[in-house]
Amino acid sequence: MTFCDQVAEGRREEARALLDNLSAPPDGRLMPALERLLNSVEERETKLTELIAELAALRSHQESRAEKLTRENSDLRAGLHGGFKQAAALTRSPAMRQVFKQATRVASVPASVLITGETGAGKGLIAKYIHYTGSRAKFPLVSLNCAAIPATLLESELFGIEKGVASGVSERMGHFESASNGTLFLDEIGDMPLECQAKILTAIESKTITRLGGRKPVSVDTRLISATHRNLDQACAKGLFRQDLFYRLEVIHIHIPPLRERRGDILPLADHFLQAAAGRYGLAAPVFAPESRRLLENCDWPGNVRELEHEVERAAILAAEPVIRPGDFSRRLAASHPFPRADGPDENLAENLAGNLAGNLAGKLRSHPDLLEGILRRIAVNSAKAAPFDPAGEFRSFTPPKMEAAAPGPLNLPSLLEAERELVKRALNECRGNKTHTAQRLGLSREGLRKKLKRLGL
Repeated sequence: MTFCDQVAEGRREEARALLDNLSAPPDGRLMPALERLLNSVEERETKLTELIAELAALRSHQESRAEKLTRENSDLRAGLHGGFKQAAALTRSPAMRQVFKQATRVASVPASVLITGETGAGKGLIAKYIHYTGSRAKFPLVSLNCAAIPATLLESELFGIEKGVASGVSERMGHFESASNGTLFLDEIGDMPLECQAKILTAIESKTITRLGGRKPVSVDTRLISATHRNLDQACAKGLFRQDLFYRLEVIHIHIPPLRERRGDILPLADHFLQAAAGRYGLAAPVFAPESRRLLENCDWPGNVRELEHEVERAAILAAEPVIRPGDFSRRLAASHPFPRADGPDENLAENLAGNLAGNLAGKLRSHPDLLEGILRRIAVNSAKAAPFDPAGEFRSFTPPKMEAAAPGPLNLPSLLEAERELVKRALNECRGNKTHTAQRLGLSREGLRKKLKRLGL
């Protein structure tokens, strides 16, 4: 075997021995070339061995990471499954219990589901509950908000796009393909343009889609869940939504009642959101004061569960102490259902209460001419009972002011603000400007009186 054959077969030791034992050394220029050739082969083999070892270590690391990701994915899915079961356990109202029962029954059935309800009522939660408690839980759940995507891009988002359709556009898989074997959740489907609705209908019927710019249909096995806050019956009647698509989407119809119609769920949800916010922001175990619980329970919650969650999170962050009081909520919420603070009178809440009652009281005063007279008499009698002594310390008797009977005809009454200003001025005059005695006479704190005087311009 020649030297070159031994080098080619990787037999370096034999090649080197042959080179060292040459009986007739070759030309002086050939010997260094053969040495360099042999050294190069040895160096390459060494690098190849090191590369094989690195690849083996990398493969072992990737297998370990893949196994870890598989475990984490399994734990995450189990956590999601348990979390949604906990969400079902939080509900107290019969209507929501029925919703979760219906969602449980259809979870493992591949039929299309249409979820309706007001914004923030929990349509997305029910869609996730159906997916993660059903037979498709190990496959992806892909969500798309039809109202958030421009009509010109919605088709490519849903069905994908082929390379070269436009300059700089690469091949991209659509949401239908990404959700194959899993679930596609189309939120706010009532806002989908009519031109996209026909393709959705074709995809549901044929279980195939065609990418934008493509010619070859792609088979998909996607379970479709849709949600909307709109009335699709009315939209179909107005020609804004395809009726045939509506029938395809509404194989199973689940309606979620607004939060104001299931008030039994408000406090359990609020407690859950409060503990979640405390854990997320590292807060010390906050609780709701009794008046805060009444405030939450009596609110109508036009934004439903989403509004409740944000209000509770805000209060948990801004509260000065672990007890959440009405003043810790937003002004809008406090104004809708004001309650007095437990640590003293609150000027803002009192003003909100006056503003809320003003309209009703003014209407009653117009319809009952003798009502204002009775109110003023009762205030005067109660004030006299609360302060039977004048500022000088002498007992003073009180005679209720005489009120003239209301003349028949149109009623000319002062506004509520004017009546309040007149009452405060009278109290100040009777107490000779002493604000402490005036506050006691009116049943206010001195600070409350100061704020009221400022508001009334006195």
